[in-house]
Amino acid sequence: MTADQRVAVGSHLQKMPLGYFNDASSGRICASLTTTLSNVETAAAMVMVGIVSGLFSAFSLFVFMLFYDWRIGILSGVGMLIYLLIVNYQMKLSRSLAPMLQEAQNDLAKAALSFLQGIKVTKSFSFKNGDKHLKETIAESCNKNIALTSKSMPSQFAASICIAIFESIILLASLYFCFQAGTFDMIKVVVLLIFSFMVYASLNQAGSMLSMIGLLDSGLSEIKKVENEEQLKQETPHQKAVSNRIVLDHVCFSYGENEVLHDVSITIEPNSLTALIGPSGSGKTTLCQLIPRFRDISAGSITIGGADIRYMQGEDLMQKISMVFQHVYLFEDTIFNNIRFGKPDASLEEVRKAAKAAHCDAFIMALPNGYDTVVKEGGNSLSGGEKQRISIARAILKDSPIVILDEATSALDAENEHEILGAIDMLTKDKTVIMIAHRIKSVERADHIIVLKNGGVIQEGTHVELKNMPGLYADFLASREEAKLWQLNT
Repeated sequence: MTADQRVAVGSHLQKMPLGYFNDASSGRICASLTTTLSNVETAAAMVMVGIVSGLFSAFSLFVFMLFYDWRIGILSGVGMLIYLLIVNYQMKLSRSLAPMLQEAQNDLAKAALSFLQGIKVTKSFSFKNGDKHLKETIAESCNKNIALTSKSMPSQFAASICIAIFESIILLASLYFCFQAGTFDMIKVVVLLIFSFMVYASLNQAGSMLSMIGLLDSGLSEIKKVENEEQLKQETPHQKAVSNRIVLDHVCFSYGENEVLHDVSITIEPNSLTALIGPSGSGKTTLCQLIPRFRDISAGSITIGGADIRYMQGEDLMQKISMVFQHVYLFEDTIFNNIRFGKPDASLEEVRKAAKAAHCDAFIMALPNGYDTVVKEGGNSLSGGEKQRISIARAILKDSPIVILDEATSALDAENEHEILGAIDMLTKDKTVIMIAHRIKSVERADHIIVLKNGGVIQEGTHVELKNMPGLYADFLASREEAKLWQLNT
């Protein structure tokens, strides 16, 4: 069940908008898929076996006692009823407190993940206090566990007292019927006592498991929250693109109540290079994320080859587009599998051809195991430039007609930038390219330059048209020219 559940949640998350992963904590998602489901996996079988076997044994023995002696049987039944009422109260208490415990568990997972992801910053800036939040979260989780135990102790104690009282009553009643009334012999007393102890032992086994159902319910509810999150809606009837022409028509987009793109209307022609420039926060990256439908627009429409992307099937849309991100992520797998991620059936020859085009074949072959070298999680065993070139090789192998470059060279040194620009030239040959750029060389060769500011298009044209036109683009060129004159005095 939990294996199927994990696969189902993973499949569901694949169809979620990118904004969900920004709004929802990665720690919460990880906790749901790991700790929460592991707790269910471990406890569910034990709980079900304990409840079913305990109740079946208890009621079977109760029926036997009724037939053996109805008076002791009724006494035993009254005790069972009172015990089950106490257990029912325990279950309600568990259900009410379990979400609090689940929340503490999620916070703990989130804090642990955040601490591990930020360990470099911790070591660099706040070594002594860097784990303060993690320690506080651990303490909070501990306190909530203790609070749950403390609040459930009285009812657990009452259940134990109930069993002890009714076992004593049955003992006294049996002795009375034996010695005072003379209706029992000693053998019958012993049989009834043995069976009464067996009844309550079985019932206690079931009761202790029943009190855990609230915790299981809370865990499953947390999984349901993830599964109930709204996916990107696939509109019908399906449409197919007939070209690579991209049209944004009066597009608006908001993060919550904050509108970051306002009435954007642009056309990107097939087999052209379009450069997006603008100050930080102007909406460049958001615009690039809307085209592959990582997020849904608030108003307007985006079409590719005449097809509205909301009506295109997800597989068709993603086959059309390759993306090279500023921050590259490589999976903990071989370089060979990382490159062919977008084309799983690619041969080694095809992978090497793409790697050569991306200027990374040489350094891959110099590694101990070549293309079979396993990179660490996120690609941390490689340099930034090496990771970037592998990501470009991945995009070259996919061979999509539309390529989006999200500041692919912004954080690289001159040598790596030269190599990657050569790789990008191979990637973008005869393609429709959208590039977020900050360097004059990248912008000058663009067929179409779009200047964004405060979420709107304020200038549009070619380098020749815009360079002498007063405005943000001319200021951009002037600032870059001024930067060339900077020098260090020694």
